[in-house]
Amino acid sequence: MTRAPSGAATVELGGGFIHVRRPDGQAAVFVPHLQSAGVAGMMSPRTVNARNADEVRAWLAAWGFAPSRALAQVDQVHGTDVVPPSASTRQADGLFADGDDVILSVKAADCAPLWFADMSANRFALVHAGWRGVADGIVGAAVTALTASGSSTAELAVAVGPHLQRCCFEVGPEVAERFAGVPGAVVAPDVLTIERARDDSVALNLSAAIAARLHEAGIRDEQTFVATACTRCHPEYFHSYRRNGAGGPLMAAIAARRA
Repeated sequence: MTRAPSGAATVELGGGFIHVRRPDGQAAVFVPHLQSAGVAGMMSPRTVNARNADEVRAWLAAWGFAPSRALAQVDQVHGTDVVPPSASTRQADGLFADGDDVILSVKAADCAPLWFADMSANRFALVHAGWRGVADGIVGAAVTALTASGSSTAELAVAVGPHLQRCCFEVGPEVAERFAGVPGAVVAPDVLTIERARDDSVALNLSAAIAARLHEAGIRDEQTFVATACTRCHPEYFHSYRRNGAGGPLMAAIAARRA
């Protein structure tokens, strides 16, 4: 099962993303934008803790992914490496593939999962993008990994999943400085709806930063889709590092060729 079934309860999350809950209670966030490329994109709900591999596998099975399909994961380090599942290194923050059998997976809880799909080739990628990775260039690294494998930027579609929005993304001047030249990324603190932890803070618009990096990398604006739901503001749907603290539960984002 890679699309919302009939009879399911759905909630729009902005940017075309949909939270789906079936009558049996199974839930997922769907990424419909990539279906025309033959790519299934999903994110696990708050009832699944992606730190637990058995929970992730059970959730995948509930949505029709055979246990025999390989699940490719990496040890995320908030860096910029985007690697194939066969890579010898496991320290990376993104994966790309052009095979039918592998399921790519990254974990997130406030950072943004990014799904990339080549609309004319059997090639796709999945990236974990927090502020450090975005500032250091992981968005461009993902595009480079795909174009080096034969994709054209004109054929790439990108979906930016639910993440911490500017209403809750308080940062200090040392972080704001990293995004000073990015239009719309650094916002006055009066947009924050949370209690500020420091007097010199501002708000970070990670959505704007990612969209700008995609544009710089040659991705067409009309092929970029960004969820607007805030992970911290919606505990009914998402886990959130800023809400739950270090060591809290994580969500699994997955990308795979549709069976």
